[in-house]
Amino acid sequence: MGYSLGNTYHNMLRIINKILTVLFGIRAVKVQKQTLAAVNDEYEIGEIFYKIGNVKYNNSDIDDLVPQLVEIGDNFVSAPGSMILAHDASLFIHTGQYRCAKTIIGNNVFLGANAVVLAGVNIGDNAIVGAGAVVTKDVAANSVVAGNPARFICTTEEYIKKCKVRNELYDTPPSFQGYWNNKRFPAADKIAFQKYVAAENKKRSF
Repeated sequence: MGYSLGNTYHNMLRIINKILTVLFGIRAVKVQKQTLAAVNDEYEIGEIFYKIGNVKYNNSDIDDLVPQLVEIGDNFVSAPGSMILAHDASLFIHTGQYRCAKTIIGNNVFLGANAVVLAGVNIGDNAIVGAGAVVTKDVAANSVVAGNPARFICTTEEYIKKCKVRNELYDTPPSFQGYWNNKRFPAADKIAFQKYVAAENKKRSF
């Protein structure tokens, strides 16, 4: 899972990440070298790279040992605590070697809170990975997976239909679409959305 870093260093990186996200829409990989530079769609810290699509900000921890082997597509959304790995140190004790494999996240993928994608996994376009899932095998495009290990639950389209039947979908403010262009939600719009959902939920509960 990569080497651990001190609390002071993590706090410093959080501050750097916030500043970079607000000013430039880029996010740092959590590693010891702190020299930051943008090179097309690859983000550099020292000599370490990972590739990401149009949305530069995300809540995932990217493998900090070999991020060069992580590739993320367009319109990626992830929840806090999620992790994308490209290496496995479990054999180091036995062989003195690390297992490293390319991990690919497709376009329009959602990664739930505390979900873990293991090294070498390929997640297809339009997939949804549930909170807490441990993804050990490839995930087919247009599918929803959850659990440990992650297993197929339904198709993405079936999940959308279920949410509609349950009347659990709410329209978002137009400003939320700015996420795809690396713009954060305005605080006022976030508060307005909270009030709208709370009021609308009461109506739907009757």
